[in-house]
Amino acid sequence: MVVSGVDNKNGAITQPVPFDPEIRRYFPNRDFPSYRYVPRLTPHPVKDPDGHSYRTTSEDIVSSVYNASDWSENADYLYGVDLFNFAYWWEAHEAWEGDWASATGTQKLFLQGMIQISASLIKWNVKQFRGMRSLSTSGREKLQKVSIESESFMGIDISQFTKRLDSFFSLPHEDNVTISDVLDISAEPLIFLL
Repeated sequence: MVVSGVDNKNGAITQPVPFDPEIRRYFPNRDFPSYRYVPRLTPHPVKDPDGHSYRTTSEDIVSSVYNASDWSENADYLYGVDLFNFAYWWEAHEAWEGDWASATGTQKLFLQGMIQISASLIKWNVKQFRGMRSLSTSGREKLQKVSIESESFMGIDISQFTKRLDSFFSLPHEDNVTISDVLDISAEPLIFLL
């Protein structure tokens, strides 16, 4: 179980830890970055010379256009799921962004929702609750629109996932409430692929 990335002893922002460090990896062939990007704590991954992906350009990243039905063959998507589940939320959003940029229709809406959920967890980690609420609401709304068309999309049971997200984001996220006091396993925002 993870608590937000704020050291309760001194209020300093810290890197998040995974909700479940034993969760299955879907694309274990790719190593995780050396750190999780947290604004104002760690170097920006691509802009800072000390960043874990510094000098990586869009030309360095080979991205193919995948149909949503081919999700299980999409290395970037699967790696993004791993990054998300292991609390690399900024990195997950980056992994999905290439597919989002080339996607259309429901797939684009789905990926945008996933990117917004990732961004909301970054906000949660640094205790920016207004931003967390705004991004999580927008992301969940997009995923709920996707669920109208399909119960599962790109390997995710949308209903089950949004229930987990609803449980997590409905918790009393305030400075004086620690998540460990109220969080149960059904509220952990994790992705389980079908």
